[in-house]
Amino acid sequence: MLRTALVLLVVLWLAAPAAAVGASDPGPMLVETPRGVSLLERGRAEMLALRLDAADRSFYALAAQPSAEAAARFHLAKTALWRAMILEQGPLYDRFFERSDSLLAVLGPLPDSPWKTHFRAEAELQRAIVHGKKAEYARAAMAMRQAYNHFERNVKEHPTFFESYVGMGLCHVAVGSVPKKFRWLLNLMGFGGTVAEGLREMRVAADRSTYYREEATVYFAFTDQIINEAKEDGLERLAALHRRHPESPVTGYVYGLGLLNDRRAADAEAVLRRAQDRLDAPGTFALPYVTYYLADALFAQDRFEEAALLFQRFLRDFPGQALVAQAHLHAGLALEMSGRRADALAHYERIRVREDYDSDAAARRQAEDRLAAPMTPHERALLLGRNALDSGRYREAVATLQPVLGDQAAPAVQRAEAAYSSGRAYHFLGKHREAIRHYRFAVDRPGDPLAKWGPWSQFYIGEAHEADGEHAAARAAYERALAYDGAFAYHKALEQRARAALSRL
Repeated sequence: MLRTALVLLVVLWLAAPAAAVGASDPGPMLVETPRGVSLLERGRAEMLALRLDAADRSFYALAAQPSAEAAARFHLAKTALWRAMILEQGPLYDRFFERSDSLLAVLGPLPDSPWKTHFRAEAELQRAIVHGKKAEYARAAMAMRQAYNHFERNVKEHPTFFESYVGMGLCHVAVGSVPKKFRWLLNLMGFGGTVAEGLREMRVAADRSTYYREEATVYFAFTDQIINEAKEDGLERLAALHRRHPESPVTGYVYGLGLLNDRRAADAEAVLRRAQDRLDAPGTFALPYVTYYLADALFAQDRFEEAALLFQRFLRDFPGQALVAQAHLHAGLALEMSGRRADALAHYERIRVREDYDSDAAARRQAEDRLAAPMTPHERALLLGRNALDSGRYREAVATLQPVLGDQAAPAVQRAEAAYSSGRAYHFLGKHREAIRHYRFAVDRPGDPLAKWGPWSQFYIGEAHEADGEHAAARAAYERALAYDGAFAYHKALEQRARAALSRL
C-alpha cells in the first residue's frame, strides 16, 4: 500500500547548486553579479543539506546584492514554507505569509520577464498549498487559480523557459485527479488538464530546466508512483538524484520513501537510516517524517519491537498532525504483535480523525476493531501477509494468506482481505489471471461496505487488464470502480487513481 499523499510532497521542494547555464538558458534568477550568484548557490546548497538557518543567512546577504532581491525573497519564502509544512505550527505559517508578502511586493515594480512571472506563479502556488493545509479552501482555490494563470502564460509565451514546466505540471496533475465533488468548481474557474499532461511537463522540467531539475524529479517520481501506478521511470530518477547528492538527508528521505512505495522495505531501511544520521548533525532542521517511514520499513519486515519504539519517537517529537493517526495505529499493532496489548490499547484510543483525510478515517476504523477484541490468529496472519506483500515477499504473502481465504468459517471481511492481498501478490508476480481470480472473490464477497477490499479489487482488475493490453476490459473495470459509492476506506484515493487511469487510457 502506498504510504504517502501528494499533500506531503510540498516538504520536498528541492533546491541544489545551480547547473551550468546553457546558451538558451534565461540566466541565474535575475541575479547579475558573481558575488550574488555565489550566494545564491551557497544558500541553495544549504537548503539541500536542510541547514535552513544557514540558508537564510546566505539569502539575506543575497538580498543586498544588485538586482538580486527577488531571488533572495523567493528563497526566503521557500525556507519558511519548508519549516511550516514540516512542523505544522501556526507561527511558522505566519512567517511564511510575511515572507511571501515581501516577495510579492518586490516583484511588483520589476519589468516583465519570464523570471518575474515564474516567481509570481510559484508564490501563488506556495500560498495555495499553505491555505489548503490550513483548510482554507476558498483561499487555496483563488491562489491556485492565480498560479495556474501565471504558469500557463509563461509556458505559452516562453516555451523554452523550462523552469515553469514543473509548476504547470503540478497544476495539471491536481486538476486531473481532483475528486468529482470539486470538479464543478474547477470547471467554473477555467481549470483544465490531465495527469498524463502533468507528467509530460514534469519530465520536461526534470530533463531540461536549470534550477528545477531536482524538484521536478521528485514530483514526477511520486506522481508516477502514487497516481500513475509506476508506469514511468520515477523511481530510477530518484535513485540517480540520490547518487548525485548522497550526503543530503532530503534526497535520502525521498529515495527511501520511493523504495518503500516500491515494496523494498530492507533497501528503504538502509537509505532512511543514513538520512536519519545526517539529520542528527548540528544545525540541521528537523524532518520527523524520516523517523516515521523508517519505523514503517521495520514494521513491514515484522520487526515489531523496533518499529514500535520509532513510531513512539515520532509521536513524541512531531508537533503536527500529519501521519499521527497512522503512527498511533501502527505503534499499537506493533505492540500487540509483540504481546503487549495493554500498551497497544493506549495508542488505539488516541487516534483522531481530521476532516477529508482518508488515511485517518481508515486508521480509526482499524483501531475500533482492535479496541473491541484482541487479535485472532486469522487477524495476525492477515497482518503478516500484508507485511510480506509490502516488503516484496510475494510468495510468502500468498502462503500466509491462503489459509485465511480457504477457511469458510472465517468472517467474510477477513476472507475478502486475504483475497485482495493475495491478488496483489500474484499481480506483482506477473500472474495476472490468478490475480484477477482473487480480486473477483473480494469484489463478489467484500464482507463490509466500509472496507476497501471490494472497490479496490475492482480497480486492480482494471490494472491487470491494462497490463495485458486489454484496454476495453481495463476501461470497463475502472469505470465500475468509480461507480462505487459511500465512504469506504480510501474512497477519495480510489477515485483519484481511477480517473487518472482512465485519462491514461
